[in-house]
Amino acid sequence: MAVTRNTSNEVMHRAVDRLPSMIGYWDSSLRNVFANRVYADYFGIDPRDLVGKHISELLGEALYQLNLPYITGVLAGEQQQFDRTLIDVNGAVRVTQTTYVPDVVDATVLGFTVMAVDVSARAEAERQRDRAVRLFQIAMENAPIGKAVLTVDGRWLQVNKALCELLGYTSEELQQKTFRDLTHPDDIPLADEHLRGLADGTLTNVASEKRYLRKDGATIWVQRNATLVRDAEAGDVVIAQIQDITARKDAEMTLERQALIDDLTLLGNRRRLMAELNSLKEKSSDRPVGMLFVDVDDFKSINDRFGHAVGDRVLAAIGRRVLDNVRAADVACRIGGDEFVALLLSARSADGVERLADRVRGFLAGPYDIDGTDVPVSVSVGWSWEPTTDPDQMLRIADERMYSSKRA
Repeated sequence: MAVTRNTSNEVMHRAVDRLPSMIGYWDSSLRNVFANRVYADYFGIDPRDLVGKHISELLGEALYQLNLPYITGVLAGEQQQFDRTLIDVNGAVRVTQTTYVPDVVDATVLGFTVMAVDVSARAEAERQRDRAVRLFQIAMENAPIGKAVLTVDGRWLQVNKALCELLGYTSEELQQKTFRDLTHPDDIPLADEHLRGLADGTLTNVASEKRYLRKDGATIWVQRNATLVRDAEAGDVVIAQIQDITARKDAEMTLERQALIDDLTLLGNRRRLMAELNSLKEKSSDRPVGMLFVDVDDFKSINDRFGHAVGDRVLAAIGRRVLDNVRAADVACRIGGDEFVALLLSARSADGVERLADRVRGFLAGPYDIDGTDVPVSVSVGWSWEPTTDPDQMLRIADERMYSSKRA
């Protein structure tokens, strides 16, 4: 059956009425020719009542003035597109993307078609996204600790003020570098391993302590926490928090030194000696290492005759002589009241260690000048040259030879 023109128009009208967007046609005098039913949802007017009305009667004077530049443009034959926020008949705020398409016949604009698409959901999503980005930027820029966004190959994409102040670089300078340029050379292998783990998914986040090199050359310790944010379109990035812990590390190292240093002589203490011996034992080396065991002869008589304060100063003076006469590679310790041990890591032979033991007796002997008083001092020295696999035997042999020296 043939479709008549009237039937075709009715089908077209029904189809346009069912579209979710506002569709209308306005002639060159800005009078409405046609509007679909969606107009009723926005403006509360029956499309049939809108026919013949001026567009300003639909929009209201304020909205009409806002749209007038676009109306002028479309009547000049140029398609227009713009976003507009409307309040519908129910008071709801609706965001539309409006397009004006000129109807041009023989170079004359007879009117224009209006299509207004409701993009409220998209606009809200964009507002939420923009708000989240804005909050992230505010939180990042005002954070008291360093924050950064990096690529998965370690380039700095975005850094905050706190990180710039921590590292001594401007944000522009940092963005020309990678984290490797600032990482202490000894820490780069582990940092690379962490980054690979984040990139390949074997690690979900990383928390570690590492060293950075400031622009002025200073080395600082930081606590670094990092996690990977995956983005198939823009590319994965690493979000990092970097906190200065230099003061804490300095305090820890000070405490560690105090735990291993004898306060009176500034030599290592017994704990330091045992740590060195255990470290050598773990290496399981058959190469012998030299050891001297020094004991001050009859130190009790020094305390009894001159007092404990003088006795302490004598021990401190002995400690200084020991430090002045051992090599940088050797480890000197005070392991008891008047007992000293030197671990001779630089020694090359048993004969050399034995000869050194003889010399030590001489250069540690008194008298020691304590505030103008000569304090006589003599020492007994034992030695050993043994493999590091048995530290106890090293100490035992040196101790036995020291007592043999004392009895002699």
